Amino acid sequence: MTAQEKGPWTRVETAAEGQAVLVKVGGDIDQGTIATLDEGLDEGLARAKDGAAALLAVDLHEVGMLASVGLSSLIRAHNQAREDGVELVVVVDSDHQLTRLLWTTALTRILTVATSVGEALTRVPRNPA
Repeated sequence: MTAQEKGPWTRVETAAEGQAVLVKVGGDIDQGTIATLDEGLDEGLARAKDGAAALLAVDLHEVGMLASVGLSSLIRAHNQAREDGVELVVVVDSDHQLTRLLWTTALTRILTVATSVGEALTRVPRNPA
Protein backbone atom coordinates (compact mmCIF):
# COMPACT_ATOMS: atom_id res chain seq x y z
CA MET A 1 0.00 0.00 0.00
CA THR A 2 1.38 3.41 -0.96
CA ALA A 3 1.31 6.47 1.27
CA GLN A 4 -1.37 7.96 -0.97
CA GLU A 5 -3.59 4.90 -0.47
CA LYS A 6 -3.21 5.25 3.32
CA GLY A 7 -4.29 8.89 3.27
CA PRO A 8 -7.83 10.24 3.32
CA TRP A 9 -9.96 10.13 0.21
CA THR A 10 -13.31 11.30 -1.04
CA ARG A 11 -15.46 10.07 -3.89
CA VAL A 12 -18.46 12.04 -5.15
CA GLU A 13 -21.33 10.23 -6.90
CA THR A 14 -24.80 11.14 -8.11
CA ALA A 15 -27.54 8.90 -6.74
CA ALA A 16 -31.33 8.43 -6.76
CA GLU A 17 -31.73 9.34 -10.42
CA GLY A 18 -30.08 12.70 -9.94
CA GLN A 19 -32.11 13.67 -6.86
CA ALA A 20 -29.18 13.11 -4.50
CA VAL A 21 -25.43 13.51 -4.43
CA LEU A 22 -23.33 11.11 -2.38
CA VAL A 23 -19.91 12.05 -0.97
CA LYS A 24 -18.04 9.01 0.35
CA VAL A 25 -15.14 9.74 2.69
CA GLY A 26 -12.43 7.46 4.05
CA GLY A 27 -9.25 7.65 6.11
CA ASP A 28 -8.30 9.94 8.97
CA ILE A 29 -9.29 13.60 8.77
CA ASP A 30 -7.20 16.08 10.74
CA GLN A 31 -5.44 19.43 10.26
CA GLY A 32 -2.99 17.93 7.78
CA THR A 33 -5.64 16.24 5.63
CA ILE A 34 -8.68 18.50 5.93
CA ALA A 35 -8.25 19.85 2.40
CA THR A 36 -9.26 16.43 1.04
CA LEU A 37 -12.56 16.51 2.93
CA ASP A 38 -13.21 20.15 2.02
CA GLU A 39 -12.62 19.45 -1.68
CA GLY A 40 -15.02 16.50 -1.62
CA LEU A 41 -17.70 18.45 0.24
CA ASP A 42 -17.32 21.45 -2.09
CA GLU A 43 -17.60 19.21 -5.16
CA GLY A 44 -20.67 17.52 -3.69
CA LEU A 45 -22.29 20.87 -2.89
CA ALA A 46 -21.57 22.17 -6.39
CA ARG A 47 -23.02 19.05 -8.02
CA ALA A 48 -26.11 19.20 -5.83
CA LYS A 49 -26.69 22.87 -6.63
CA ASP A 50 -25.95 22.56 -10.35
CA GLY A 51 -28.05 19.41 -10.71
CA ALA A 52 -30.90 20.66 -8.51
CA ALA A 53 -30.47 17.67 -6.19
CA ALA A 54 -32.52 17.80 -3.00
CA LEU A 55 -30.05 15.83 -0.87
CA LEU A 56 -26.32 15.70 -0.18
CA ALA A 57 -25.39 12.53 1.73
CA VAL A 58 -21.94 12.44 3.34
CA ASP A 59 -20.97 8.81 4.01
CA LEU A 60 -18.43 8.57 6.85
CA HIS A 61 -18.47 4.78 7.26
CA GLU A 62 -14.81 4.45 6.23
CA VAL A 63 -13.47 7.37 8.28
CA GLY A 64 -11.21 6.22 11.10
CA MET A 65 -10.73 9.54 12.91
CA LEU A 66 -12.39 12.91 12.49
CA ALA A 67 -10.69 15.81 14.27
CA SER A 68 -12.40 19.06 15.21
CA VAL A 69 -11.47 20.63 11.86
CA GLY A 70 -13.50 17.88 10.20
CA LEU A 71 -16.49 18.65 12.38
CA SER A 72 -16.14 22.32 11.42
CA SER A 73 -16.10 21.35 7.75
CA LEU A 74 -19.31 19.35 8.15
CA ILE A 75 -20.99 22.34 9.82
CA ARG A 76 -19.77 24.67 7.05
CA ALA A 77 -21.10 22.28 4.40
CA HIS A 78 -24.41 21.95 6.27
CA ASN A 79 -24.81 25.74 6.35
CA GLN A 80 -23.92 26.07 2.66
CA ALA A 81 -26.34 23.28 1.75
CA ARG A 82 -29.15 25.06 3.62
CA GLU A 83 -28.39 28.27 1.72
CA ASP A 84 -28.55 26.29 -1.54
CA GLY A 85 -31.84 24.59 -0.61
CA VAL A 86 -30.20 21.17 -0.23
CA GLU A 87 -30.53 18.86 2.78
CA LEU A 88 -27.22 17.49 4.06
CA VAL A 89 -27.34 14.11 5.80
CA VAL A 90 -24.33 12.55 7.53
CA VAL A 91 -24.27 8.76 7.10
CA VAL A 92 -22.57 6.68 9.79
CA ASP A 93 -23.41 3.41 11.59
CA SER A 94 -24.93 3.75 15.04
CA ASP A 95 -22.03 1.77 16.53
CA HIS A 96 -19.28 3.72 14.72
CA GLN A 97 -17.04 5.84 16.98
CA LEU A 98 -17.99 8.94 14.99
CA THR A 99 -21.61 8.57 16.06
CA ARG A 100 -20.57 8.98 19.68
CA LEU A 101 -18.46 12.00 18.71
CA LEU A 102 -21.44 13.62 16.96
CA TRP A 103 -23.62 12.99 20.03
CA THR A 104 -21.12 14.18 22.64
CA THR A 105 -20.44 17.37 20.70
CA ALA A 106 -24.23 17.89 20.32
CA LEU A 107 -23.84 18.11 16.55
CA THR A 108 -26.79 15.76 16.18
CA ARG A 109 -28.87 18.83 17.08
CA ILE A 110 -27.54 20.55 13.96
CA LEU A 111 -26.72 17.74 11.54
CA THR A 112 -29.16 15.11 10.33
CA VAL A 113 -27.63 11.64 10.85
CA ALA A 114 -28.67 8.43 9.07
CA THR A 115 -27.27 4.95 9.65
CA SER A 116 -27.13 3.99 5.97
CA VAL A 117 -27.10 5.56 2.52
CA GLY A 118 -30.45 3.87 1.91
CA GLU A 119 -31.93 5.58 4.97
CA ALA A 120 -30.53 8.93 3.81
CA LEU A 121 -32.05 8.44 0.35
CA THR A 122 -35.51 8.02 1.90
CA ARG A 123 -35.29 11.75 2.61
CA VAL A 124 -35.25 12.52 -1.14
CA PRO A 125 -38.63 13.90 -2.19
CA ARG A 126 -40.42 11.66 -4.67
CA ASN A 127 -41.47 13.24 -7.96
CA PRO A 128 -45.18 12.78 -8.56
CA ALA A 129 -45.88 10.65 -11.63
